[in-house]
Amino acid sequence: MDGAPYKVPAGALAFSVFVFLIVAVICFVVIVARRVFIGGELGGPDVSKYWTGFFLFFLWFVYILLSTLQAYGIISGFN
Repeated sequence: MDGAPYKVPAGALAFSVFVFLIVAVICFVVIVARRVFIGGELGGPDVSKYWTGFFLFFLWFVYILLSTLQAYGIISGFN
């Protein structure tokens, strides 16, 4: 132990948090829009609930995909 501070580089964290923030805001907009136009966040007509579920799954997939591509250096982050 030489008394030097222990530093951990942030790496992909900033990019991942930024992508998560964007996807989370889109999810909240979808949930609020469902409440306004359908009358509730869950349920409703079959077509709208399945499309909403598919869209939210797609957003999760986009988040995982972009975070993985950035972690492996295929796309650049905020460096």
